Amino acid sequence: MDSNISFSELLAYTEQENGRWKEWFLAHPSALEVPCDIASVGTVGKLLLHIFANHLFFAHRLLDLPVSDWKDWASRTLPKDWVSRTLTVGELFEVAEESCTQLRSFVADAQPSDWQQVTELGFQNLRASKRKMMAQTLLHGIHHRGQLATLLRQRGFQGLWVHDLILTDVMK
Repeated sequence: MDSNISFSELLAYTEQENGRWKEWFLAHPSALEVPCDIASVGTVGKLLLHIFANHLFFAHRLLDLPVSDWKDWASRTLPKDWVSRTLTVGELFEVAEESCTQLRSFVADAQPSDWQQVTELGFQNLRASKRKMMAQTLLHGIHHRGQLATLLRQRGFQGLWVHDLILTDVMK
């Protein structure tokens, strides 16, 4: 028997982690400038943008909203100079909060048939069910946040916490 874990539970975990990261980065804003080769992004701030923009991209796919090219989206959504500077903690986590709101909306309203709907992703001729897209979105963020925590600890940053699901109030 498969007892299942729900996407709403994993999303709640993601939102709790995002909240803790936001508070941590508000206390350590210089960490956004730390060099980072994860996902070839360049800095920790750009890694956060990569995570949150990925969530927003998939939220748009799940909700059947128009999805434009990443740079086009960023140019319309982010401050005009987003390429040449590190976004502030507030700007970065605004993207995270918007994406989580949209993901939560999809999870709350999705009918069983919605999860099986296969959709074009708009790159590399990939198609995926909305169920698979939601799994990709949440696991992608979990993976990168684990890499981020390791990187920052290795760079000597303090005040990081254990990120285990078991230590949260998500699920029983």
